[in-house]
Amino acid sequence: MQKKILAALLTSQLLASAGGAVPVCVASSDTDDNLGKSAELQEIVVIGDRNKQREVLPGDFVYTKSQTGFLSGKDTMDIPFSQTNFTEKSMTLFTGPDKPMDALLVNSPSVRQSGSILHGDFFYRGLRTNGTNFYVNNVPGVFTQFNTPLYPIESLEMISGPNVGIYGTGVQYETTNPGGIISVKTKVAPDKGIFDYTQTVSGRGLFGEYLDVGQRFGKNKEWGIRITTENLNGRTSVKGTKINGQGIFMNLDRETERTKDNLFTGYRNMDIQGGLRWFILDSGVTRLPAVPDGANDYSFENMVKSTHGWLAVYNHEQKLNDHWDTFFNFGMQRNDLDRNIMANGGSGYVLKNDGSFAVTARPGSTPQEYYYWQVGTTAHYNTGKVKHDITLSYNQAWRNRKTAYNNGSLVTIGTGDLYSGIDQFAPAPTKFSTRWNNKTRVKSFSAVDSMKYDKWDVIVGIHKHKAVSNAYKYKNATSEELNTIDRVATDDTSPTYGIIYHPSENWSLYASHSENFDAGTGVNTTFENSGDVLPPLKTKQNEIGVKYKKNDLLYTLALFDIRQDNLISVYKTGYSKPFQSKDGEARHKGVEFSVNGKLTDKWNILGGFSYLDAKQEKTTNGTLNGKRVNGTSQRNAVLGLEYNPDENWSVLGRAVYTGKTPVMNEKIWAGGYTVFDLGVTRKTKVLNIPTDLTLMCNNVFGKDYWMVSRGNQVYLSLPRTWIFTAQFHF
Repeated sequence: MQKKILAALLTSQLLASAGGAVPVCVASSDTDDNLGKSAELQEIVVIGDRNKQREVLPGDFVYTKSQTGFLSGKDTMDIPFSQTNFTEKSMTLFTGPDKPMDALLVNSPSVRQSGSILHGDFFYRGLRTNGTNFYVNNVPGVFTQFNTPLYPIESLEMISGPNVGIYGTGVQYETTNPGGIISVKTKVAPDKGIFDYTQTVSGRGLFGEYLDVGQRFGKNKEWGIRITTENLNGRTSVKGTKINGQGIFMNLDRETERTKDNLFTGYRNMDIQGGLRWFILDSGVTRLPAVPDGANDYSFENMVKSTHGWLAVYNHEQKLNDHWDTFFNFGMQRNDLDRNIMANGGSGYVLKNDGSFAVTARPGSTPQEYYYWQVGTTAHYNTGKVKHDITLSYNQAWRNRKTAYNNGSLVTIGTGDLYSGIDQFAPAPTKFSTRWNNKTRVKSFSAVDSMKYDKWDVIVGIHKHKAVSNAYKYKNATSEELNTIDRVATDDTSPTYGIIYHPSENWSLYASHSENFDAGTGVNTTFENSGDVLPPLKTKQNEIGVKYKKNDLLYTLALFDIRQDNLISVYKTGYSKPFQSKDGEARHKGVEFSVNGKLTDKWNILGGFSYLDAKQEKTTNGTLNGKRVNGTSQRNAVLGLEYNPDENWSVLGRAVYTGKTPVMNEKIWAGGYTVFDLGVTRKTKVLNIPTDLTLMCNNVFGKDYWMVSRGNQVYLSLPRTWIFTAQFHF
């Protein structure tokens, strides 16, 4: 009750400040009094590493100087790939307690949304990926697919293409990262210290409480500690869906003249009841059923997805002398998806033409553990007038994953359809045990030389890795007695190279090539051959582009051509689900344009558009040649505009367009759609405490639509959702 009273009082304050007008857009809680007062682009803000500075474009949605990977410290104008780096302001505005990660990432025209309350999947240049592919402080694999947390994160970087050569290789879960690399930096204690409390209210009564405390200490403030916490409880905008979550993360850092150490660690528990948005199309489906109300409830009694786990990431940098640096990175994760009582052990209902489906249930679980370490050195030398930054690194990674067994057969516990809900006539099964499913180990070596001469920048790198993936097969479904262990070994080399020419200080023209070779793809539970490990997939990308930065705006235009071994769904008589297999090649050709920065003194812009021609080639007997790759929309666009009438008000609107998308090898198409987000932020004082009040509406017109995910699956969109946030700066 106290939370509801506080929320009502704060909402009244916001509306009163607006003179009774209804707010219509969202804005930032991160404001600099000097932002936008200069006509020059060079707004400098210190984040993360206290001695490194990054250029934040006016508007404070994106920044231009990279902080991750072997190219850390380089401006995006000196990197031969399309790159977008999002600030904490962007994460605050475009995400929420019950919103998937792609709500932020879609600000890049490279990304198409396909996530839900339960899953963090998205498409990057037409290739599906999720949170397990993120790098956290240069360490891959410590996040999960399930509801990736952003509140302990300070910045997020997206760099196009399969660029493992400039990051190092981890072991992903379910997907690899051929469409692009996503890397985040965690929050560190600022010099002035911080003590923020944030209260959110959203959906049908979902309350979130967040604490962010940081302080530096020591003679020269060389030590810093930052603690962020979350307490989340209530009902989302989807009927019948409840979330209960808690988390605490700590970042401890130490910085001297020659050394830098950073330890990031934390624990998170997340329990979601209901929330199913996922449907698998029956093999006999000839069209998509009409889209139902996005707020509908399709959960059966005791449907739950519950996970808990902890992670740790440690980074050390040592400056040996003026020419040599060394570094060491370590990461580990323990995560237990201990209850996954959903349709078919974690996937969706099988959907018919008329919108009907059998309500099925089977409990599942995917406990896993992950370890990673990397050691390397960087040499800084000149050969004549050419400046070299040469990085050598070696890393190893392990991921060991279990799965459910002794959980019985798939049980029908009711009937349902998209428009009237479900009728449950039996309880959902809950009994299961777990046993080893897959163990994968990767060893890799990278060498990258970043060269600079006059108006030219050149990057040449080579990445080699060896991987072994073991799939465990058992004699029966109710025991741990092994039948065999299928072993898939990978040994391959992936080059990376790029060249940039700067005709002037405002222009960059570039061309690049990058590759990736994964450790073998594990087949998930949506296929009949679940648990199999398919042969490794090779991905190659060529990209050319131009970047222009002037008058507070950064423009990027890129053309790319990606080739990847193709995964297809094969339907066989007598089986309810398809088999997954490797066949031929998928080729993704496209063009992207993006713009970020300040249009005028009071207007900021972010957005862009993309055109993607993704088709299958070299398939068996040419059966699928020329067919569009499942889940790849041809046209995507995003446009966000922020208006700042004065230093205390900020108004933002965003539109996201997704074109029609093929399913089941063009047998079915999901229609295109445009979604609008609107809101407003007011800087004020509550009880003399500086406070940012934000009211936002996602999907403001309540648009209902299908999102395509994987070869034969669709997600139902989320309904209109209001989010009120009050952030107090003590």
